Amino acid sequence: MPPRARGWGTTDMLPRESRREVVIPAQMRSKSGWSDVTIRNISPHGMMLLAPFPPKPGSVVEVRKASLALVGRVIWVKGKTLGIQLIERLNFNALLRAANEGWAASQVHAPSATHATAQTASPPDADSSGAMIGWLLAGVTIVFAGACAAITLWQV
Repeated sequence: MPPRARGWGTTDMLPRESRREVVIPAQMRSKSGWSDVTIRNISPHGMMLLAPFPPKPGSVVEVRKASLALVGRVIWVKGKTLGIQLIERLNFNALLRAANEGWAASQVHAPSATHATAQTASPPDADSSGAMIGWLLAGVTIVFAGACAAITLWQV
């Protein structure tokens, strides 16, 4: 008799799939709403999460990371840790891409410590004459470059 396919309705014990340890912050939606979770390991058909208030076994949840959405059923809960069996096979590369996408977005929106004290580019006060001369030179350079471009295009 061939082994039964892995799915939500199966009860056959299959060999444990290999897991990949990860630490990926994500969001999970359950009946009680959205919450922040951490994905701790992944396999082709499931994942283990850390959640502040895990839903009960049997609950259907959605896990989101950046543009990736994964739907699964909670199989087990132990404390703040839960195991989810996914409806569709997990594409590791898509999840890792989404994790990097989320990380890159956080870098764009969150100023780093080295830039936190930097001044924004705004015209200086009138009393700082050295900085004022720099701004004037920059303006003159832009005007001069624009005039040169206009003359060049006019001659063509």
